[in-house]
Amino acid sequence: MASSAARRVALTHNVNHILHRSESSSPENPERVTRIIQYLKARTPLLADGPCSLITDFHPASEEDLLRVHDKSYLDFLRRTAQRGSTFLGDSTYISPQTFNVAASAAGGAMEALRLVTTGEYDASFAIVRPPGHHASMDRFSGYCLINNAAVAIRYVQAIMGVQKVMVVDWDAHAGNGTMRVFYEDPSVLLVSLHRDPNEHYPHDGFGHQIGRGPGRGYNVNVEMPEAAGDAEYELVNDELVNPLAKSFKPDLVVGLVGFDAHYKDGQNGLNMTNQGYYKMTENLMGINGKLALVFEGGYSSANPTIAQAVISALAGLPAPCEEGVDALTAAVTRRKKTRAILEDNIEDLKELLSEFHSL
Repeated sequence: MASSAARRVALTHNVNHILHRSESSSPENPERVTRIIQYLKARTPLLADGPCSLITDFHPASEEDLLRVHDKSYLDFLRRTAQRGSTFLGDSTYISPQTFNVAASAAGGAMEALRLVTTGEYDASFAIVRPPGHHASMDRFSGYCLINNAAVAIRYVQAIMGVQKVMVVDWDAHAGNGTMRVFYEDPSVLLVSLHRDPNEHYPHDGFGHQIGRGPGRGYNVNVEMPEAAGDAEYELVNDELVNPLAKSFKPDLVVGLVGFDAHYKDGQNGLNMTNQGYYKMTENLMGINGKLALVFEGGYSSANPTIAQAVISALAGLPAPCEEGVDALTAAVTRRKKTRAILEDNIEDLKELLSEFHSL
């Protein structure tokens, strides 16, 4: 049974996600999410006897909701293209006949996750939805993403529920370039994205010098994570940037965009986070103001279910699941020192850029 101290956690999930499927092989497929839900139900006590509620009955994002973020001409394009049947759009992104409805449901799941935390009905939430969203911008699909789920949800709680300041922390291995574009001139949303060097990694955007424009200058923070960065390096970013920025910004709501592709088992991005690192990252964000809404982004490996268990355990205030034996993957001492030095330099550069806007 769940501890009496456990926090209440809502897991929102768009069951119709299985209708969004490529006719050819793609890492972004229904199985990456169905495996998580099946594992949580069958292999953990989080749902059966634990503090979590699986919520699948919610409204999809309406046209009004979507238009707070996306251009009407872009939404019309997605509808028309989906109606014509399955096709590859480009930039790793595909569409199928039900994709628009599925994407609207994914955005609705993110909206519900943020709503439930904002109202206090739940202490924390996790939108386990697909397709992902953080590469999608106002008028452009990108990197498996068509609708920016988190951006739609943030605009919803700001417009309808009176939330003023939102802090977003994106720790997908790839820069959330779509989310950056949406909020680039908006000081009401502080976006901190931790990702691989954009010079070498998709989406080749999200550089350290991109800190926002106009009134939004100083409210967009891109932390370039060097190769082999793992739990200790992410904890350093928490200590040196995320927490000081949160203290300066004082957000009404914290939203985490969690990609499981920074995990060492992903093997594609050169990052070495473990389940314990995901647990600690989630625990840290939960501690900023005692409430947290997460939205699922990337992550395509067999480790997805156990990472999800670690993340949800942190949301619920439960002990971390058993530790992984990862000694064999630990880089040589010289590599660890190099990784640390590169990251420390990146952090100092960012502090200098941001010092005009925040007390760091």
